[in-house]
Amino acid sequence: MKLILSCLLLSVVFLHLASCYQQCTVPLSALQCGDNQQPATHPSYNQNAIPGKRGAPGIKGEKGETGNIHDVRANFTRNAARLDRVEERLNQVEELCNKTRMELLEQQLADRNQLRSCQDVPTKLHHRRNGLYTIQPDDSVRPFTVDCSFQGSSVITSIGHDAEDETEVTCDAHRCHRQEIHYNTGFPQMRALIELIGNCRQFIKYRCHGSMLFRDQYARWLSWDGEMQIYWGGANQQPNSCACGVAGNCANSAFKCNCDANDGVEREDSGYLTYEDHLPVHTLYFGDAGNPGEYGFYTLGKLECMG
Repeated sequence: MKLILSCLLLSVVFLHLASCYQQCTVPLSALQCGDNQQPATHPSYNQNAIPGKRGAPGIKGEKGETGNIHDVRANFTRNAARLDRVEERLNQVEELCNKTRMELLEQQLADRNQLRSCQDVPTKLHHRRNGLYTIQPDDSVRPFTVDCSFQGSSVITSIGHDAEDETEVTCDAHRCHRQEIHYNTGFPQMRALIELIGNCRQFIKYRCHGSMLFRDQYARWLSWDGEMQIYWGGANQQPNSCACGVAGNCANSAFKCNCDANDGVEREDSGYLTYEDHLPVHTLYFGDAGNPGEYGFYTLGKLECMG
């Protein structure tokens, strides 16, 4: 659009230049001084007459208007100065037009090389090296940085956060421990990635000793849109359940998570959250770990999308 506007302005300047040129052109009659005009032809003069005696003298023509050469020179000087200014402006517009054209070409080149995901690295950059890359899954979001990992014919696009290390819970009340997750990019960018690639997941684990998860509603987590969730990794969205509850092999068959046995033995519940409408995790809540002999540690992995 900037290039189009510049070229329209260039056209206007050309029209103005043509107008100035017309003004700068001085008719020859304006430069005549005194009575240097040709006398009018006598009405009785016949070009086809046979030569003979000299005829009667013709009627003398009227005297022409005296021209002012100083006014003509002044007008010419003013228009010449105006023409110089127009030419200078024309050069500026041409320079702007060329600059805009180059910027447009550079942007088109950048668009061709812009990565939508890690899947584009081999085709656009012609290599499969692990590392950080800038991607833009959709034009509605700003580009952001992800970690690309190439494993055989597959590739994993990962986004980290500030709570990847195992973290201890030290309070006892229901959901007294709250951990909001701050990712390396925004939720709109991550949602655009999930919608583009699909096949995304996030690992979650709770290591416990006398500390319950969903029994008595001690633990919860929020999906990316702020909705409260009551299932754990590997549970396939079954309420108040962990992976062992789906497999039917929990430490206490009366409960659907190992930690809900609450029997004074160190246990673990872990697995991948795979329901993409809930990813990534926004906030974690825990409790029941403040009394002597009780402890709990949680781990939340990166958001991963497999291609």
